[in-house]
Amino acid sequence: MNAVGSTPLLELRGVRCVLGGQPVLNELNLQVRRGERVAVIGPNGAGKSTLFHAISGLRPLRAGSVWLDGRRIDRLAPAQIARAGVGRSFQTPQVFAQLSVADNLRCALLARGGGNWLKRRAADTAIEQDTAGWLRALRLAEVSHLQARQIDDARLRALELGLALAGQAPLLLLDEPTAGMSREQAGQMVELTRQVCAGRTLLLIEHDLDTVFRLATRVVVLHQGRVLADGMPQEVRADPQVQAVYLGMGT
Repeated sequence: MNAVGSTPLLELRGVRCVLGGQPVLNELNLQVRRGERVAVIGPNGAGKSTLFHAISGLRPLRAGSVWLDGRRIDRLAPAQIARAGVGRSFQTPQVFAQLSVADNLRCALLARGGGNWLKRRAADTAIEQDTAGWLRALRLAEVSHLQARQIDDARLRALELGLALAGQAPLLLLDEPTAGMSREQAGQMVELTRQVCAGRTLLLIEHDLDTVFRLATRVVVLHQGRVLADGMPQEVRADPQVQAVYLGMGT
């Protein structure tokens, strides 16, 4: 079992975000400790995507603050937040579509060291070894030569996961990592995520509850911009309020 630290890696304090004059996040408080895999679930409009945007700097806060490892980050630009240690995937995978799968990973590895792959090319032995290692770990070695736009959605999401991991960010935000996948593909993605993210801190949005209860060590339920429930998966699943507003397993 991964050790979970007692000091929060991520902390949101009284976060309020407004869209179109309406509050989307309403005095939201949330902590994520090191090593946790926290799934955020909730009905449409609950504020899940806004939560991720607030953490990564894509949505300004009307009130409150966001802290990463004891440092306030909500006043930073998105690129600065990424450099501070927040990696992220998106509902629509964000990769370099024209580059090969291998070159996508090389870019992430070189960016980690502040380098420029176009200037350094691919001659660095350590980068080549790391690239080969990530291709194997992500099960992408056989398609390493293909352009990212040529691979299927499941592999595309695996590649985007690899890009986030290669940057060594201490916190990863995964936005619907199994969206659009078949049941078999989703199961494979869960196992891949468990393997390559072992020991990492994850905050993920996911609508597929099988994925949530297989991957998460903790589940947070949002409803109308607030935390409705927060606990271990089995506790949240049995919560009558959660069943009533989201899971549809009770009255």
